Amino acid sequence: MLKKIEYLLPAALDSIDKNLAGHDDHKEGIPSGYQSAIAGFGTSLLQMGLLPTLAVYCDQDHQAGIRRDLFLQTLFAILLHEKSHLSEKAKKELFENGRVNLKNLLRKVDQSQVLKQELKSQLMEAALAFKLAIRTYKLK
Repeated sequence: MLKKIEYLLPAALDSIDKNLAGHDDHKEGIPSGYQSAIAGFGTSLLQMGLLPTLAVYCDQDHQAGIRRDLFLQTLFAILLHEKSHLSEKAKKELFENGRVNLKNLLRKVDQSQVLKQELKSQLMEAALAFKLAIRTYKLK
């Protein structure tokens, strides 16, 4: 499995730098709650499925000292990275000009089984890369 996601580690590091480490709320280190969030994300994705998991993680509530929406943005940034294996067609259909509109994304994924499967498998790989990459940062 590690070989399968090795190509995504640079993308995960870049995305964490841009979305979490560089965020105003995280000047003294990235909250350790993000490590917990990623641990639950993969399990949730497997047990609940793609759409319910995205719905749970899209809120902006600051539970456990983290912003789940920022966490989700970081995962999506990994998927949009040039090294990602998400197809160009999926990137074009799901992300508008490299930006995430979650309502539109949920609608499009719900309408296409092919997009749903591709996004789910790529999100799982992005989550694993995130989980490995976050260990290299100072957590608070």
